[in-house]
Amino acid sequence: MIGLLFFIGIGLWLTATVMLCKRIPRWLGATKHSTALSVVLFPVVLVAPIADELVGRWQFYRLCDREAVVTLSPDWEVVKRARVDYLTRTEIGKSAIPIYSEVSQYVDVETNKVFLTIPHLYTYGGVLFGRLGLGLGGSTSCWPDDWMQVTNKLDIDQLIKQGKAQ
Repeated sequence: MIGLLFFIGIGLWLTATVMLCKRIPRWLGATKHSTALSVVLFPVVLVAPIADELVGRWQFYRLCDREAVVTLSPDWEVVKRARVDYLTRTEIGKSAIPIYSEVSQYVDVETNKVFLTIPHLYTYGGVLFGRLGLGLGGSTSCWPDDWMQVTNKLDIDQLIKQGKAQ
């Protein structure tokens, strides 16, 4: 059923695109080369609803490569007990689609200093996928590549258990 609705939506958008491309030159008052202008406008108008998605996803993956990095304090070996603090969701600005960041901070219980930071980035998409719900509520996320190896090396689960057992 969803597939049928998808094809109906594509058919409606193709029809609307053709109609818009025929009318836009008239609205702009272009009498000369209106057919050529319509042909040039067709791919632009066709891709317009998902342009934010294409540009935004590209920006998201570039941001992931740059920002999703584990930060480990040089004195991590002295930590005996830890707790985890989850920072609230913050929106990262200056992108075509909303991108959010959440950070897990691991704190030494004895010194109250952060010794491990693991950021997590995610997005729900642009206008069609995020705001109009065509993404069906799904999100795209990224974590640092080595976060699992670092937490295993530190035996973070054991440090948190010891932190709770004070």
